[in-house]
Amino acid sequence: MFLSTENLTHVYMPGTPFEVTALREVSLEIHQGEFIGIIGQTGSGKSTLVQHFNGLLKPASGRVLLEGREISCGKGELVQLRRRVGLLFQFPEQQLFEETVLADVAFGPRNLGLAKDEAQARARRALQAVGLDPAELAERSPFSLSGGQMRRVAVAGVLAMEPEIIILDEPVAGLDPGGKQEIMALIVSLHREQGLTVILVSHSMEDVARFADRLFVLAGGEVRLSGTPAQVFRSAECLEELGLALPQMTLLMHRLRQAGKEVPPDVFTVEKAKEAILEMLRGGRHECV
Repeated sequence: MFLSTENLTHVYMPGTPFEVTALREVSLEIHQGEFIGIIGQTGSGKSTLVQHFNGLLKPASGRVLLEGREISCGKGELVQLRRRVGLLFQFPEQQLFEETVLADVAFGPRNLGLAKDEAQARARRALQAVGLDPAELAERSPFSLSGGQMRRVAVAGVLAMEPEIIILDEPVAGLDPGGKQEIMALIVSLHREQGLTVILVSHSMEDVARFADRLFVLAGGEVRLSGTPAQVFRSAECLEELGLALPQMTLLMHRLRQAGKEVPPDVFTVEKAKEAILEMLRGGRHECV
C-alpha cells in the first residue's frame, strides 16, 4: 500500500478531565494515484485523521505507514515526509503571510533548503499549474487578490513542494458557487494531469460522489463505511443514521426505487438522472452507470 494506517488511535488532552478520543483503531489503505474522499459530520475525526498523514499529529497508539514504512516524528524525517505529503487546511488563504505572491508560494521550497532561484522557478510553475499567470501576479500582494485567487495561491504553495500526495481539508468552504466549481475543477485537473494522489476531506456528498474513486465514512472516530461511491451510497439508511444525506440525484433514484420504479442506483449527476428518468418513462431497463 502507498499510504495506510493500522489501528490508529488519537486522544486529545489525555489524562485530563477534557480527554477526548478522536480516533479509535482506524485501519485503512490508500493506493498511489487514487482520488479518496473522507466524509463525516463535524467532530467525526476527519481532520484529526489526515493530520496524522504528514506527521502533524502523533498517534496515541497504532501506526501510519508510507510505502510500508512507519512514519516517524523525528525532525529530519518530518521534513522529508512533508515534502511528499502536502496538506492544505480549511480556509488556506488565512495561511498566506508574505508580501508578494511569489514569495509566499516559494516559502516552502526555500524552507527545504533550495536556492532562491530554484525555489522561485518552482513557485512560478506551481502558479501556472493552478491557472494563475506569474507575470501578472508574482509581485502583487496575496491579500489584494479575490477569494478564489487566494485559495489558488495557497494550493500553489503546496504544489511548489512537489508532493506525491495532496490532502485538502474542505477546500471549497466559504466560496461562492462559481469559486467552488473552479477549485474542484482545479483539484480534478491536478489529479488527472500530474498523477497526484488526492485525499479530499468534505461534507459535500455531491463532490465526493462525482470525483472520488473510493470513500471512507467516519463517525465517532471510526470508519463506519468504505468503498466506491456506488457501494457507499447503497447504504442509504446507514448514512441517514450518521446524519449524512445522499447526493440529491442519488436520493431521487433511491426514492423512485422505493416506489417500485426500475432506475439504476449509481446515479450522481443531473445528466445521469435525466437519462435514467427518460429511460424509465420509455419503459426501458437499466444498467448501473
